[in-house]
Amino acid sequence: MIKVFGMLNKRSDISQRQFHKHWSGPHAVHALTLVPVMRRYVQNHKAAKAYPGFDAPCDGSPEVWLQDTDAARVLNTMPEYMNGAYIDEPAFMRERSAGIMASEYVIIDGDPIAEKDKLVKVLFFVKRNPALTHEQFHDQWLALDGPLFSKGENLKRFVRSPTLPSAYEGGDALYDGAEELWWDTEAAFNKDKRGAPKKADRANLLDTKATHAMFVDENRVFWPGLAEDE
Repeated sequence: MIKVFGMLNKRSDISQRQFHKHWSGPHAVHALTLVPVMRRYVQNHKAAKAYPGFDAPCDGSPEVWLQDTDAARVLNTMPEYMNGAYIDEPAFMRERSAGIMASEYVIIDGDPIAEKDKLVKVLFFVKRNPALTHEQFHDQWLALDGPLFSKGENLKRFVRSPTLPSAYEGGDALYDGAEELWWDTEAAFNKDKRGAPKKADRANLLDTKATHAMFVDENRVFWPGLAEDE
């Protein structure tokens, strides 16, 4: 199981409200035609509240679960995509989406999340310390026992997704991975935010200036249960 994170930026001539409305409306309808290939599809809409100390990477990040890299190639050439979502992208996006393809490591699974659950979610796109190779970074990052930017004691769910090795074959990747954190409430988030941050880990592992983060509002467009081989 792999997943793809896209990076969407709105057209300069439309508002944030128009961007989010089109993406969650007409564009989501187009995306549902790709269900034969997609395993899950979530739209991470940048929330109005900024995450302190970080620039947001984009206005929204689509998150698509796929069986493997072959499925990703199939999806990008499907007539349903080329004649639907692909044509619709310029209606609300400034440019074609960049992004990363990653594997998924669920660190804290928690109780199942329902399609309409309202949760506090932060999405980090992490960039490694230039002194590390991507292999060294991934090994050390995955070995950590908790999130980089939170105490992590009140999390509902916690996922790390390192960028696939194939992304580095033609040069460096846009990001070296994503770290996703969910809380049931704002109060639970605030408790963890006040916890002792892992400053040493961050300094050793990350290029913090090239690491970005945002609160997101999840729109779970296609949200079935995944098979046990997830």
